Amino acid sequence: MANYVVTSGEPGKMGGSKAKEDIINFLARDNYISFMINPYQTNKFSRIWYTHFRLKKFFSNDEINNVILQHPIPSPYIVDNFVKRLEKKEKTKLIIWIHDVQSLQRNGDGKKQEWEIKLFNKADVLIVHNKRMQTWLREKKVLTPMIVLGIFDYDNPVPIQENVPYEKTICFAGALFKSTFLSKLKMKHQLYTFGPDMPKVHSSNIIYSGQFTPEELPSHLTQNFGLIWDGPEIQTCAGTFGHYQLFNNPHKASLYISTGIPVIIWSKAALADFVLENKIGVVVDSLEELDDLLDNLSEEDYLVLKDNVVKLAEKLRSGYFTKNVIKQLAEI
Repeated sequence: MANYVVTSGEPGKMGGSKAKEDIINFLARDNYISFMINPYQTNKFSRIWYTHFRLKKFFSNDEINNVILQHPIPSPYIVDNFVKRLEKKEKTKLIIWIHDVQSLQRNGDGKKQEWEIKLFNKADVLIVHNKRMQTWLREKKVLTPMIVLGIFDYDNPVPIQENVPYEKTICFAGALFKSTFLSKLKMKHQLYTFGPDMPKVHSSNIIYSGQFTPEELPSHLTQNFGLIWDGPEIQTCAGTFGHYQLFNNPHKASLYISTGIPVIIWSKAALADFVLENKIGVVVDSLEELDDLLDNLSEEDYLVLKDNVVKLAEKLRSGYFTKNVIKQLAEI
C-alpha cells in the first residue's frame, strides 16, 4: 500500500511554500510519495481538462493507504473533484494537514467558511496547529478526529546560532507590507527587519536588512530575539492578520527557533502557551513593553531561554513533530 502527500506549488520564492516543502521532505523519510497539483490553470476549460483528465493518473493506483492533503490548495473546484474521487476508494484514508484556515484569515468570509467546514468534515483525520484551532473548528461543527501538531518543523540548512553576544537586539522576518505596526513602533533597542515591502516610514532604530530566500535567511538572523507580531497596532495584535494569531502557529516562529533564537510573542497568541511551556521566549501584551523587557532581562535569564531553544531547534530540524503526527495516525 502506498502513502501520498498531495500539495500545490505556490508562486514566489519568499517562504510561501517552505512549510509545505519541508513536510514533503520529512514525510519522504516515512516513504510518503509526493504528488503535486497545479491549481493555476489559465481558464475554465483548462481547469476542467486538468481536473478530469490529467489528475486521473493519480487514481490509477488501487493500492493507496493514506493521502495527506496539504490545505489550502487554491482551487475549490479541483479540491472538491479530487476528494470526490478519493471517497470512492474505500480503503484509502484522507488526512488534511491544515496550514491555513482561509475563512479565519478572511475575517469571517461566510462562503469560504462553509466550504472549508464541509471539506474538513469529509476528511478521516485533520492535523491542526494547536488546541485553540481545534476548539474553534469544534465550535464550527467539524466532527473529524484531530491531531494537534504543536509547532511546524523547519528544515534549516544553516548551523544553529549558539554563541552570539547578548546585545538585546531583535529581528523580525516576514511579508512587511502587512506589518504596518513598524511605522508606529519607537524603541531604543535595535530591531532588524527582513522581507519585502518594508514601510518607508519607521524610526531610526528599526533597521531594514534585506530580502532573502528561506534557505539564505537564517544566516542573516544574528539577533538575540525573534519577534512574532502582526497587524497595524503596537498595543495589541489587531486587524485580520493580528486576529489570526489567536488561532494559528506562525511559520516564522519555526524559522526563529530552528535558527536558535528565542522569541517574543503576543501574550494572547495561540502559540504563546507553547513558548511559555517550553521556556523558549517571553510574551508581551504590547510592543511598548519591549524596551523595559530587554532592560530587565539579565544575561543569565537569557541564556536559559537560549539553551532551551537550541535543544528544540534540533527537534525541528529532524522533523520531530512531523514524525509524531505519523505515529498518531497509525493509532487512529
